[in-house]
Amino acid sequence: MFTASKGTLEGYGYELVTMAGAGHEVRILPQAGFNLYYWTFEGKEIFMEPVDITAFGTKYGNPILFPTPNRIKNGTYVWQGKEYVMAKRGEKVLLHGLVKDEPFTVTRVEAGENCAVCAAEIAIRPGNALYEGYPFACKLEVVYTLDAAGIHMDVAVTNEDDKELPFGFAVHPYFSKRGDANKVAIKVPVKRVYEADENLIPSGRIVPVDEAKTIWDDFHTVESLYLDNVFRGMTSDMESLVRYEDVIVHIHGSDCFRNAVVYTPHDRPGFCIEPQTNATNCINMHAQGLVDESGLMVLPAGKTFTCQVHMTVEKR
Repeated sequence: MFTASKGTLEGYGYELVTMAGAGHEVRILPQAGFNLYYWTFEGKEIFMEPVDITAFGTKYGNPILFPTPNRIKNGTYVWQGKEYVMAKRGEKVLLHGLVKDEPFTVTRVEAGENCAVCAAEIAIRPGNALYEGYPFACKLEVVYTLDAAGIHMDVAVTNEDDKELPFGFAVHPYFSKRGDANKVAIKVPVKRVYEADENLIPSGRIVPVDEAKTIWDDFHTVESLYLDNVFRGMTSDMESLVRYEDVIVHIHGSDCFRNAVVYTPHDRPGFCIEPQTNATNCINMHAQGLVDESGLMVLPAGKTFTCQVHMTVEKR
């Protein structure tokens, strides 16, 4: 039997949703971008424990990145010949879109014998702060389902405008090193990577992975890697893997998630394998004629786009 409940995070007053069952426990902060920030399986961390839970954004958990994951060069972008400034409440937003630190509205919390579900939504519409830098009316709906296998995300983006909607979508999960990165290994089955400058802005070229980054060929310990790269070539039948001593975590998604960002900082207790639809600076790449390389999604007026992400656990 699974459980799901709404409450308040003790000591902080944040709205909290907790779901549990089949050895899993997850916790979600709707106020912090609908971030599923806590995941344990049989009492052991899968997601990294937050260093500072008040730091809403992309420092912990499973941040949701929309409508422009990764960087936008100089915080400006061009769409259909017009230049826009990606800004929110008067300040430029250079990284990871607009909703990562915004409150979502919870629409459903329920549980049954086989799973628990939490759903929420956020809108970008005239008159709200997000519309300032992204004047395209739309709604993002996310459903987390917890079952015996693990976490499943169902995502829907609805274009509520009378013009096309340019966007990307990604999640940014922080997996735990469990205190020893030499005992955690990853494998990501990609053989191409975006060439980028020192500011991680892509040139537009997608090149073969070099020998120092052959995470596609076998497992490599997190301690042996120092990566912050956008890799290319994922499909729905391919999965990234995180190997702990007791379990393997499988990460895969819909065909739209052609890219995977691998981020392995040595100064944090976690690392990231991020399913993404798009490249860094995607909307500007698209404007430069690099349509396929950008990965930018373009949704007609009145239409809805859907996709899924799955993060599941296999005992070793």
